Amino acid sequence: MDPLHDPDDEELLGPEQARDLAALVERAQLASGAVREGRIGKVGVADVVLNAGNPLTLGNRACGLWGTSAEVATTLFRLENVFAEAGRPEAVVHASPTTVADIEGIADDSGWHAVAENVAMLYRPDPARNGTEAIGTHPVREAAQDDLPSVAELLADELDLSSGAERRLPRHLGQRLDDPRCFLHVLDDGELERVAGFALGFAESGVGLIEHIAVRPGRRNRGRGRALLRAGVEAAVERGSVLVATHAEDGGSLQRFAESCGFGVAYEVVSYTRGLEERFEE
Repeated sequence: MDPLHDPDDEELLGPEQARDLAALVERAQLASGAVREGRIGKVGVADVVLNAGNPLTLGNRACGLWGTSAEVATTLFRLENVFAEAGRPEAVVHASPTTVADIEGIADDSGWHAVAENVAMLYRPDPARNGTEAIGTHPVREAAQDDLPSVAELLADELDLSSGAERRLPRHLGQRLDDPRCFLHVLDDGELERVAGFALGFAESGVGLIEHIAVRPGRRNRGRGRALLRAGVEAAVERGSVLVATHAEDGGSLQRFAESCGFGVAYEVVSYTRGLEERFEE
């Protein structure tokens, strides 16, 4: 039996290894979410990032709820207040192996709901390779300021963001262009003045993140996504990453795509939310 893997699911890492690895990935995610205007801190037993300038969920969420059942329940209640005071429409928790195993029952009792089941997928770059593999007929380039409205439109469509969030996206993406830890690569659409796809990521302390990758529906299944992912991995490696992580819906098409590109499933991540709209109506 492989000591690194869960005996109940050979695809997943064992509990201790998964928790250590998830802690590294989440540390990078928190730092990415806080780019420019955000702040990272503790609320009860949770690690939290809040960023008014970042309209994406990854910039406003909690993780790592580790403590007794009472401590976790109290933390969930406090998180509702913290996210409401920050003007967020909902409080968000991403529960990986850094969160207690009985989070589902505690969350249910506290009025939170599981809304997504994802998997963390990892890729370990081979230092012996020089990263110069040809992109082929789909040349990828680093994004420029003029690309940001097109990237924002595509990202907002992929994530079903509100019109207000979409309007704030170009500014946030521009802030990321100025941060050397961040990278954004695009593929031009040969027929229209817009990008055909993009890969957005971050790297810090040896961990790289491919946070979002998207290709327009009419441009898929032609190797463009693979070219973007390769460019993102190479950008992370250039920034010192020895491990690159991405996340995908459990069993979804993105998971299958990442697996075909050499990524492997490491552990599960469940997203919990608590709507806060009623607080704004009071």
